[in-house]
Amino acid sequence: MKGQQAKSAQNRPARFYYFPRFTSWIIGHPVLIIIGLPLIMVIFGTGGYMIIEGWSLLDALYMTTITMSTIGYGEINTLSSAGRIFTIGLIVIGVIVASYALTATIELLTSQEFVGQIRNRRRRRALEKISNHCIICGFGRMGRSLAAELQAHGTAVVVIDPKVETIELSQQRGIPAIQGGAADERILLEAGIEKANSLVAATGSDAENVFIILTAKSIRPDLKIITRCHTETSVPKLEKAGADTVISPYAIAGRRIAHVLTHPNVTDFLDGVLEFGDHKMRLEEFIIGQNSPLAGLSLREAKLKVAVLAVNHPEQIVFAHPNAKTRLLPGAAIIVMGLDEELDKMEQLVKG
Repeated sequence: MKGQQAKSAQNRPARFYYFPRFTSWIIGHPVLIIIGLPLIMVIFGTGGYMIIEGWSLLDALYMTTITMSTIGYGEINTLSSAGRIFTIGLIVIGVIVASYALTATIELLTSQEFVGQIRNRRRRRALEKISNHCIICGFGRMGRSLAAELQAHGTAVVVIDPKVETIELSQQRGIPAIQGGAADERILLEAGIEKANSLVAATGSDAENVFIILTAKSIRPDLKIITRCHTETSVPKLEKAGADTVISPYAIAGRRIAHVLTHPNVTDFLDGVLEFGDHKMRLEEFIIGQNSPLAGLSLREAKLKVAVLAVNHPEQIVFAHPNAKTRLLPGAAIIVMGLDEELDKMEQLVKG
């Protein structure tokens, strides 16, 4: 006897096991409620009129539609007493269903999940259009400063950061951002690493920067990667991971302060901006394009109005003191100094 009771007790929950799961699934899909409930009412009303009044499918469907919508065009055929009672019930239930469906629609359109999906879709579309951009991993103080500088130079930027508030800040500044860990391969692919020209690992952890570099290099071995480090002991680890350049903000800040104190004029010069009254002279770097009119010319033949300080040829031959015979080969990087208007003309020349 006890065995039978125990067996029935075990079977009782299983009998209703799927019902709560089904209802939870329905509640979790509000679109089904919005579309399904009115559709069920239309089928119910149409079937009711066909059974009670013996109407055709079209007449029953028409009567159900004008009844549920409370338009009130009037009866298309004379209703029996049962038909009128059925109509009253259909109106009451229809109003309740319509109100519930409207409420569910408003909740769906204003829910954070729905709004988030819309934002994610817009973000993906925007990221698909970006190429030759810089991926900044970590949008802290350094990341924000770097993004501002790159934007000022017209370089496209994509930010990756795990914090929601940081992502919102980035989007407020008009910078496409992705929430997540930059060491995740899927996140890097979503950020367009296959089309990017550089990546900066600027998170608050050297260990995390190492994982980011390893993941990025596994996807794009040729990608230029720059990373920050917090301790000098992490420099060789970051370089072994594949970083092209490792920058220590604290070491740079220390050298900078020392230079300002000991060589203030030299420091101003190296900043890249010299002021002469209303004129500003800057240091800039340009790449000689394949179609540039300067390609293949010597400095004497080019007759540039800017001062060429260094030339870096594609085969990594650096001329720190170029002379008149130094040639500007396609792909060569040149460092020049000149006034703003001269540098603007130079930019057009190197592109061709």
